[in-house]
Amino acid sequence: MTDNSRRHPRELCSLAIIRDRSEFNTNSAIRSTAIFTVSRCDDFGAQFAIDHQAFDRSATRAEILVGVATRIPPGATLIARASRIPHHYLRPGFAAGGPLAPADLQLLQRERADLQIWPLECANHAMEEIAAGYRIERAGPGANILSRSRKAPDEAQCLWLALLLSQFGKHERTSLSSAWEAWRAIERARPVGF
Repeated sequence: MTDNSRRHPRELCSLAIIRDRSEFNTNSAIRSTAIFTVSRCDDFGAQFAIDHQAFDRSATRAEILVGVATRIPPGATLIARASRIPHHYLRPGFAAGGPLAPADLQLLQRERADLQIWPLECANHAMEEIAAGYRIERAGPGANILSRSRKAPDEAQCLWLALLLSQFGKHERTSLSSAWEAWRAIERARPVGF
């Protein structure tokens, strides 16, 4: 059941981080990021923006995450998919008695204490249903890194829709999704950057 008392934040950013391996793999590299920003406006609904970046393997995690942190508006709410920690990752950390390496969202929180970060657990089948319902082209299972990187903006928008559809009342769902679909129709007419 939807919690109708919750209001969509005035400034919300949906973050998609595309990696070539799991976040907890020591050889993992961030290859693309997409920040989908929704700014609620009293006069005309909402404004939307996409910030999409691609990286080669030489870019460090720290450089990329600092860059992400600088592109998020002050005081925004940030949503991103929560990282699932594999059990085999936990065993050596606990056995060594030391702390586990921080996740991307923890590093972003350290960099930007003013952000309210909401890690979301969203099953792949739910994201697929949302994508199908709104005609969003997500990278399919087993897609290569280039395809997944190109689709990062779609992934960020799909995650925002998952939050919108599950957490907010009918009026906000209708007004924000209608405004987004109008914005998206204009965006589709633009050429792909890479």
